[in-house]
Amino acid sequence: MEVLDAYCATGCLRRAADLLHLHQGGVAGRLEPIAMTLGIELAERTALLGAMLALTAWRTLND
Repeated sequence: MEVLDAYCATGCLRRAADLLHLHQGGVAGRLEPIAMTLGIELAERTALLGAMLALTAWRTLND
């Protein structure tokens, strides 16, 4: 969740990697199974927006 959250917050692999103190490849490798499971391409703006909304809903329900 932390990697997806960082990617959604930044919208960029490089910035998410910097934020998490990881390599871009590490971030991409962690996002790939999430995207495959959800059947989305996180590089697409609409998919990224959907992921952001889902994270917001998840946080709301789990607080």
